[in-house]
Amino acid sequence: MAKAKTIAIANQKGGVGKTTTAINLASALGILEHRVLLVDADPQANTSSGLGFVPSEQQQSIKHLFHPEANVLNDIVQTHSPNLDIVPGSIQLIHFEINPISSNVLRLGKALNPAKPMYDFIIIDCAPSLGYITLSALSAADSVVIPVQCEYLATEGLIELLNTLKFVRKKLNPNLDIEGVLITMFDQRLNHSRHIVKLLRQYFEDLVFKTVIKRNVSLGEAPSFGTNIFEYKISSEGSENYLKLSREIISNQTKMKKTKPILGKNIQDIMKENTESLKSLETNKAKHLNHFEAFQKKSKDFKKLKGLSKKEVIDIFGLTYNDIYSDVWMYRISDKSSVFRKNFLYLKFRNGCVRDVQLRRFKQG
Repeated sequence: MAKAKTIAIANQKGGVGKTTTAINLASALGILEHRVLLVDADPQANTSSGLGFVPSEQQQSIKHLFHPEANVLNDIVQTHSPNLDIVPGSIQLIHFEINPISSNVLRLGKALNPAKPMYDFIIIDCAPSLGYITLSALSAADSVVIPVQCEYLATEGLIELLNTLKFVRKKLNPNLDIEGVLITMFDQRLNHSRHIVKLLRQYFEDLVFKTVIKRNVSLGEAPSFGTNIFEYKISSEGSENYLKLSREIISNQTKMKKTKPILGKNIQDIMKENTESLKSLETNKAKHLNHFEAFQKKSKDFKKLKGLSKKEVIDIFGLTYNDIYSDVWMYRISDKSSVFRKNFLYLKFRNGCVRDVQLRRFKQG
């Protein structure tokens, strides 16, 4: 009898597309005729509400799975999406996070075991933390999908997450693997988005999914209607992205059955490496700005600043007298004023990124 593969969706940083991925990946796998159980292990229970379940009204919920002798079969609810069932979340889960009823983080995995012959995939949406609930989910999982938002700040928690995965493999779950690093909220118009993709692929190699989840308004709107992207807007780019991701995961499953490791870098390689090498994701923030060094009051190629975030601009020029909350910043780029020299640089921001660059000349008295 088939045994489900359990995949945790984990990143302790919030706002990276974790719940969006859990809902739409699980739904996509169901649409492709795989039997899927979605487990909402986030005390915020956004996965449940995103599929139309009101946690406070659910008698069945994940909170029961953390009690002795728990059995998941008592807490499974059918969703409106094909081949997709759910164990709804519960805001009461936060009490277990703060005051664990025991130190046994293996309890969730044991509770999920009776469901494994019934499904092809079990998808666990983890809490945006590395506490008791997330450790329980990672201990129950065969692999983990790591969503990373296409922003530099979103990469900063990766070192801590990888250290947690190393701990889980050593102490709790030696079979835990990295299913893949998923790039989310990608905007190909922005320079810094493209740099993030380049840095992640350099470090994680083939562990980065080929599929990239692009910024898409419909993905943000669908949960407010209590449904997935496929029922909300099947023609959207978000729908295409998550169907492509599900097919990539299914394809990797088939390859793994036939060959030994198919990826250029696997979790064993990642875990053996010193975390200093991963810190390149942060030090490279400065390295990738090396081509801007000539801008420091000497270069004329300021148009290349377009697409940079406010943080990147600060790394180059500092903040000086600009207001961090303003969308128009000004820098003096010449020590002396001249009627022939444009000595002030104006940067205009939209959505936190440089959208317009202007050079102006002012005669100083």
